[in-house]
Amino acid sequence: MIASGRILLLQGKTAEADEIFKKAKKYAKKDITAKRLIGESFLYNVPGVKPNFTRAELELKEAMDISAKDFATLMVLAYCYKEIPNGGLAALHYEYAANIEPTNPLPQLMLAKVYRAAKITEKFLNYVDKAIAIKPDYSEAMRYKAEFLYFESKWEMATETAKNLVNKGAEVTIEDEMLLANLLYITKDCAGCSALVEKILKKDPSKNYLRRLQAYCDYDSGKYPEGLRILEDFFKQVAPDKVLPSDYDYLAKLQIKTGRDTSVAIRNFRKVIELDSSKWALHEDIAKLYYNSKNFCSAAVSYQTYIDSLTETQALVNANYVLGLCHYYCQGDSLHFEKAERAFAKITELVPDAGLGWAWRAKSMSKLEPDIAGNPEDTTLLAAFGKAKEFFDRFVAIGEGDPVKNKKDLITSYEYLASYYFLKKDDANSRVNLDKLLAIDPENETGKEILKFLMGETPAPPPIKGKGNSRIVADAVPASQKKPQARFDSPAAFHSTQVGFPVCCTLPFQSVSVFVFSATRTAPAKRSARVPDGHLLHPASSVAWPILPAPLLFHSRRPGLSVRQFR
Repeated sequence: MIASGRILLLQGKTAEADEIFKKAKKYAKKDITAKRLIGESFLYNVPGVKPNFTRAELELKEAMDISAKDFATLMVLAYCYKEIPNGGLAALHYEYAANIEPTNPLPQLMLAKVYRAAKITEKFLNYVDKAIAIKPDYSEAMRYKAEFLYFESKWEMATETAKNLVNKGAEVTIEDEMLLANLLYITKDCAGCSALVEKILKKDPSKNYLRRLQAYCDYDSGKYPEGLRILEDFFKQVAPDKVLPSDYDYLAKLQIKTGRDTSVAIRNFRKVIELDSSKWALHEDIAKLYYNSKNFCSAAVSYQTYIDSLTETQALVNANYVLGLCHYYCQGDSLHFEKAERAFAKITELVPDAGLGWAWRAKSMSKLEPDIAGNPEDTTLLAAFGKAKEFFDRFVAIGEGDPVKNKKDLITSYEYLASYYFLKKDDANSRVNLDKLLAIDPENETGKEILKFLMGETPAPPPIKGKGNSRIVADAVPASQKKPQARFDSPAAFHSTQVGFPVCCTLPFQSVSVFVFSATRTAPAKRSARVPDGHLLHPASSVAWPILPAPLLFHSRRPGLSVRQFR
């Protein structure tokens, strides 16, 4: 009769169900079971329809009036309160039930569920452990605990519980084994994970997607070829909707480790980001792949995308440093030095007391100095020279605090500053920077040669084969002539000039020119000898001399020297 009433309730015929329940209660006035079953009926529902908890509570309380110590009725009423939800009354009635049947683990498990819903973790674990203690093979309790710990990311405790479930549980499902396999992978027990995956696949080959865990483990264990083989087979068999972002991630990493095509790995990394935007940090991995393959322009694009999502200062500094390097070496972009300077400028904004940003900002800006030698007729370029000076000055002020650590960049800075002041005809400051340069790099060729010109000296030419040590400079020079008495600041001013006193020609350091020297007052004859770029041709011997690096400085003490420039 009560079953018929339940069917009517599920059909939505409440009035007809009530008539049947009235008849049932008339025939079983003191039958607590009948009253409990009637109350339970109102806890059933069709999908989309909320159970009638109010009517269920009323009917179950009538049953409790018959006997307040009926275990089954207490459990159903407690469940009703749990679903309302009224955690306090639910816990109270489950406690009553547990006192009536202390060896029954179910009330303890239900109490654990009440406290889990209330997010009281300590009491949840206490009651679920009581349930397991009462019945050590209680699969439902162990499963409930393992799942809770899994979602709380308490991996070690979850793994221990899942092992007990699989090894000791009375009712172990394949899903329980799959949970343990995941936990074994997370806790890096790759051997155990692989063995369990094989066991699961023998039971149910349709769980092939678990092979991803084997591939993941192989990667983490350094077994890259094996991992790649397994994951490639996995991709051939798995349904597209079962592929996870992590599958593409590990596939890309395994492809890199096994030396596969970098572009394919990059595509897989991009697939990860497409499926899971929270993996945006993979833009850095993509950028590194481009950088390591010397594709600096593409690396710059990826680093910029990566930087756009950064907020932490040190991460921004590190990323902008590499971004600056990418732009610096990206020769396919005509504005690459400007972009490099902007990236390094960001570092100087974030950490102005660090020398790194200033050093590279100066180097980038030095590449944007005017091309004086390439435009000898433009007398305004020399005045515009010095764009990088401010940044070299800032680096020197910081870098001199640790000359050992910063030696390389200090050498670059002193070379630039000495040249800058020389071009600006400030020999005193040029000498100051030369002294600093030679103090940390005594054999620096640029510094030594500039210093010789400042001191009025000229290096001797190399020996001419078969003719002894020929010189084109006078052996005796009055002391008053040891300092240059004239300076020519452009190739045009120095072209075909008859000189009767020491001279000094300064040219900007971006360009290289070739000169022919003659010891007579007449212009030298044209020669067919091939002169390497960056060398001087001795007119008498046809011997090519190396010329000075930036800036190009030449000084002669030979009176009556005729000089002609050849392009």
